[in-house]
Amino acid sequence: MAQHIRLPYNCMHGVCHVCAVKATRGSAPAASQLGLAVNLKKQGVLLTCQCFPSEDMDIEDIESEPNFSASILDKTWLNQDVLRLRLNKPDNFTYQPGQYINILQYDTGLSRSYSLASLASEDFLELHIKRFHQGKMSTWLCDVLPQGHTINFSASQGECFYQPNNPQQDLILAGISTGLSPLYGILREALKNNHQGNIYVFHASLEKQGLYYQNELSQIAKAAAHVRYIPCVLKGEVPQDGQQGAIDQLIVATLGNCTGKRAYLCGDDAIVQTMKKTLFFNGVAQKDIFADAFVSAA
Repeated sequence: MAQHIRLPYNCMHGVCHVCAVKATRGSAPAASQLGLAVNLKKQGVLLTCQCFPSEDMDIEDIESEPNFSASILDKTWLNQDVLRLRLNKPDNFTYQPGQYINILQYDTGLSRSYSLASLASEDFLELHIKRFHQGKMSTWLCDVLPQGHTINFSASQGECFYQPNNPQQDLILAGISTGLSPLYGILREALKNNHQGNIYVFHASLEKQGLYYQNELSQIAKAAAHVRYIPCVLKGEVPQDGQQGAIDQLIVATLGNCTGKRAYLCGDDAIVQTMKKTLFFNGVAQKDIFADAFVSAA
């Protein structure tokens, strides 16, 4: 029987783990634990958005993760659909550029994940918000909240961030639309750590007007000889120094065999999965592929 208990949710595909709870009675269906660590599975943790019980179950909240709050410092449109949102950084908030946070609406239970484009040394947090038609969270962030308003969000999460263990390794940074957000942080963090290998930045959009930060990325490439920026479009006018076509095929056409390279892939889930497969079959080891796939809420 419906108890009208509001549970937090986000992607509705079992990716973001915002809806995780713990089963205290009954068995968690296997599908509800896909992607969870072994120790969490043993504790009975499950994802409610993927849980379709075959028996009665009791559930309870798991220990809450730390939550933070910050005020909006600036709202700037980077193109017609992408808003740059900058928040003041709480003193006790730590992260790696490229990780993501979950922005929370406590009154509705709504939560959405957004990647961090800023560096930990900067005194603000930068997010790139794509506005979706009738998108509950994106409309709220883009069109409703004024500068100065306070936003609540989770601790940083995710494994898609720069790791300085192999500074000579070539890096492939490939993203679709706001998939540039984590890549922008990863790129600048790599340069801050004096990464020596070549860095190839592929940023793709359906058409030229969907691209953003072209001047910023071009300036970075001009200042660092081992960085190459390749703007990509699927159709229409091709930007300067850019290419046209599917991003996974453009990467291979540009770089050839990718053996020994490390890849950071961000954006729409279906395209990220295609890029992962293409790069794997063109020499990138599975351990060297880091992905931040964006899954829209159902």
